[in-house]
Amino acid sequence: MRLRWIPWLGLIAWTWAYGADIPDLRALARQSRPAVYLIALMDEDGKNTGSGTGFLISPDGLLITNEHVIHGAKTMIAKAENGGLFPIREVIAVDSANDLALLQLDGKDLPCLSLAAEGTAEAGTRIAVIGSPLGLEGTLSEGIVSARRKLPGQKREVLQISAPISHGSSGSPVLDAQGRVVGVASFLLMEGQSLNFASPVEKIYPLLTRSGRSSRVTKSVQPAKTPIPNNPPTYSVKPGDTLIRISRELSKQGIRTNPEEIRHLNQLSTNAVLRPGQVLRVPSPNP
Repeated sequence: MRLRWIPWLGLIAWTWAYGADIPDLRALARQSRPAVYLIALMDEDGKNTGSGTGFLISPDGLLITNEHVIHGAKTMIAKAENGGLFPIREVIAVDSANDLALLQLDGKDLPCLSLAAEGTAEAGTRIAVIGSPLGLEGTLSEGIVSARRKLPGQKREVLQISAPISHGSSGSPVLDAQGRVVGVASFLLMEGQSLNFASPVEKIYPLLTRSGRSSRVTKSVQPAKTPIPNNPPTYSVKPGDTLIRISRELSKQGIRTNPEEIRHLNQLSTNAVLRPGQVLRVPSPNP
């Protein structure tokens, strides 16, 4: 009779594992929007010639956008989520082949995003994009990485993403579930549906190295272990587990908690029976 439960336990375990990769979009937006800017472009007469999106990767104003966004601009102003305006002092470096530009914004102690490790994004990775399509600042869209590919006739490797982007979204950060940058939104194909493309994060690193700025940037060498706010860690119950045993296992992983905290968080009764495959929420790790 027990054997009949095995497929269900497998399905439940798969569902929970899949859910762990789903970003908490409200928390991600709160966490990431302050580092994303509308870039206003002006010609030599001070007339507005267009706009795009950029994002900070260091507290002292290193900003990433697309090369095509800033091409031909004489003056650039970055507008923050809170309405603050920051002049862009310098174009530090460009990579036309991968449609990337590194700019210096005038500011300090500013919110910034961290860069994911190279190759983090693969087909199926859930992502979110924050940008200013048609000048609508702070717009968030979600989707997945559909594929990594080289487009016909091009040597450039890109991420194909399903998250919708529009004119003005160019230069937007493509974020994973932990809010790390895995790519930079670049262009879309009008023919077809949801054919949007981004430069992968690994194309940013050579730009930083060549310009001597890599030491100023926050990088994620390994995938982050700490979930974003409002997305607590979980524990999958194994045969024979008790709350005491689970507490000890978590302690070995550096997460200090006690059985009563786990019981209370999961609204378990004192005599609750734990089932293999059951997923318990774990209290946030103590500092």
